[in-house]
Amino acid sequence: MNRVVGQAQAWWSGRTLRERRMLMVMAGLLTAFAIWLGLVQPVLGWRAAAAERAEAAAVTLAEVRAAAASFRPPGAPAGPPPEGLEPLIRRTAEAAGLDVVTVMSASGQLGFQLSSVGSGPLFAWLAALETDHRLSICSLGVTENADATLNVEGGLASGACAAQGL
Repeated sequence: MNRVVGQAQAWWSGRTLRERRMLMVMAGLLTAFAIWLGLVQPVLGWRAAAAERAEAAAVTLAEVRAAAASFRPPGAPAGPPPEGLEPLIRRTAEAAGLDVVTVMSASGQLGFQLSSVGSGPLFAWLAALETDHRLSICSLGVTENADATLNVEGGLASGACAAQGL
């Protein structure tokens, strides 16, 4: 072992100062590259996979809630929530991690707008409004952004939607 170390030291001593600096820079770059491939890339991949699993779980939860609601016996038509429709919308959106803006739609219903939301949380929230709070989604406009998020505008009513004339 001492012989190998001695040979390496003799080889290193035989290099000029310029060569030594270039070899140290090369070793540093190779180390940074190895750390990038061995540590950073797998962590980024795990993060992306976790985000995909979370999105799929949110969609599955919405589907399960919708299926569970179909087993309930049909109840009386839904009346307005006791706290009011707008506070209910804001409270449930906040609980779902969404930043909702409430507006009045053209048809006179309570409308909502969401910017840059993921499809999983959005549709899980809408399904919960329909199944848990018996609200009707009367209109829904969805636009996809370049970063795969959605801009959404919609209208809600408690009970049945009012007929809209042409």
